[in-house]
Parts: sequence; C-alpha cells; structure tokens
Amino acid sequence: MKRLLVLVGVLVAVIGMSFELSVLGGMELGGRNRPFIGARVGTLSGGISLMLEGYYPLSNFEEIENINIEEIRFIEFDPYLYLALPLFTNLIYVGVAPIIIVDLDNFDFALYSMELFHVKAGLRFGQGIVFFIEGMTTMTTSFQSLGIYTVSAGIGIGF
Repeated sequence: MKRLLVLVGVLVAVIGMSFELSVLGGMELGGRNRPFIGARVGTLSGGISLMLEGYYPLSNFEEIENINIEEIRFIEFDPYLYLALPLFTNLIYVGVAPIIIVDLDNFDFALYSMELFHVKAGLRFGQGIVFFIEGMTTMTTSFQSLGIYTVSAGIGIGF
C-alpha cells in the first residue's frame, strides 16, 4: 500500500504542474538489441523538471501491430529528474532515474537494482506539439556505463 501511495504521489505532483504528454519508440544498441515503445508525462521545461516514463520492450517492431494490452505483465518505469536548458523554442536536457519494474498482475513494483540507474540526454523541438530525440545508457553507481545504449524519438503535446 505504501508503494502505491508513493507512485500516486509522484504522478499527482507531475500532473499538478504544467506538463507534457508524449509517446516514443526506440532501439537498444547493445544488450539485447531490442526495440521498445513507451510513454511519458512530466514537467520538462527549463531548469529542474520531473518526468515519469514507462517502457515496454518488443521482440521486433512488427510486434507493435499485435500487442494485446491485456497480456502485458511487466513494464519498466523511470522517474527522471531532468536539468534542462531552453534555447529559443528548443530544449536541451540531461536526466537521471532509478529503474523500477512494475508487475501489472499484482500491481507491485520494485527497484531493478540499487547499483544501476539510467542517464539520458536529449533535444526537444517546438512548443505545443513537441518532437524529441534522446540517447540513454545504463550506469553503475561508480559512474561506469554497462555498454547498453539506446536511441529514441517521440512526439508529444506540451501544456
């Protein structure tokens, strides 16, 4: 119950401010080399921002057509803390997040590892309708990359 309250609290804090709602797709470069789809909601703007991002790995991009939402059992959630620099209508940002795995059957979630976290850098274009490209890696607490990199791109609506 305590975990549910924390998740709801983070979501309410993110949505309570001006926010962005986006969808994205990407590809791992290293590790399992698998594509993924995702969504994010947050307050990405100049300065310090929060963004809650969820990812679902795929076997291949053709699998998107056959996804049955009822069969999804696990999703990765990353609550990012971003530092962003606005440049005209664009935004350059970097962020860090713990890796949280959510079991949708039992509505339970757990930290993937106390030793690993994600680091992301990106560029967002536009206002209102936004486009973005990002690069991400998995790092250890001693700031060493595991050699698992991802690239992703997406589109969203900013309010």
